[in-house]
Amino acid sequence: MIKQMFLMIWNRKRQNALMMVGVFISFFSLFLVFTTMIYMLSNYLKPLGFEYENVWYINPGWSMEEKDEILETLRQVEYALDTYPEIESYSFSNTFLFIPAATNSRTYLNDGKEVHINQGTVGDEFDDVLNIQMLAGRWFDERDNANARPPVVINDLVRDEFFPGKNPVGEIMVKKDGEEVTVIGLIDEFRNSGDFTGSKQMMFHRGTTSMSSDWLDQMDGMFSRILFRVKPGSTRELEQRVQAHINNIAKGWKVKMGRLDEARESANNQTMVLPIIMAIICGFLIINVALGLFGVIWYNTKRRTSEIGLRRALGSTITYVQRQITGEAMVLATFGMIIGLFFALQFPLLGVMGFISSQIYLFAALLSVLIIYGITFLCALYPSSQASRIEPAIALHSE
Repeated sequence: MIKQMFLMIWNRKRQNALMMVGVFISFFSLFLVFTTMIYMLSNYLKPLGFEYENVWYINPGWSMEEKDEILETLRQVEYALDTYPEIESYSFSNTFLFIPAATNSRTYLNDGKEVHINQGTVGDEFDDVLNIQMLAGRWFDERDNANARPPVVINDLVRDEFFPGKNPVGEIMVKKDGEEVTVIGLIDEFRNSGDFTGSKQMMFHRGTTSMSSDWLDQMDGMFSRILFRVKPGSTRELEQRVQAHINNIAKGWKVKMGRLDEARESANNQTMVLPIIMAIICGFLIINVALGLFGVIWYNTKRRTSEIGLRRALGSTITYVQRQITGEAMVLATFGMIIGLFFALQFPLLGVMGFISSQIYLFAALLSVLIIYGITFLCALYPSSQASRIEPAIALHSE
């Protein structure tokens, strides 16, 4: 029976071509939406690698000044922060925390292959402010003032790329321009763009007011921040006092203050915009295809009233007729999804988006198949029920 249904739909492929294309587009849209949603959900369940609660930030927004003047002003800001007992620790940060659209990377060489690594410039207390746990080695401190090569801290993904299975502390990495850096510490995750973003290779460089101003060459006032951890229960009143104090020190700077938990919420909302738009478009598309599929099944069923009546007269049961109508609809959907599966499977096979695992692609494809079959079954349910109630005598008489 199944073979006959496939042959029947195949012989009518020209009449059903438009419906097959609609099923294909719906399936592929569902596949993309489910892939995105599953990928983001899997990211949400992973740790960020740092703690953002009770962490506030100052965005200096410095003007076009000499870097030595900027450094001196930053030192005065730090002296001011030391006077507040509510502030437990603070650190300079240029890591684009919860700014999804911003990125900064540099190219390193690994056995002749170029690898792009996300970069961040941070201070000596950065790990304390965000409560970052070290897997090996240590964070930056005054001992690094005498290093012959610039010290860096890397995360586990960089270690897997450059030093798989090894302790990277003490190893040397080479930039594309030939500059060498020394790894002094190893951390796990650091997903700075938000909960829904994926893991990324991350490297931290040292930038602190106890150094010369050279590290400010690549910095700007827009994305640079001074992070500070406050005691639980700190109020907006403290925020206002700190900002007024900083404004008085950094005259001419466009100083802004904020909280990382609020920045996180904003970053998550920004990240969700595109998937939500995709889901809405996909939903409208599926509704249109479902209506079209229902119309096709209904029309074909009405057109075959005499055939169905003859089958009933020859002894076909109600269940058999329902299965036939529903089965033909399922086969029609299958032809459309075969084309969709062919294109969907190219994503994991060709590594179109290498940061998404093959399991996510396959799970998204499976869910898409189940949804399309479910919609097709619902569309065929009423026409098949109506067809099974046709009385043989009335159908043959009208014929």
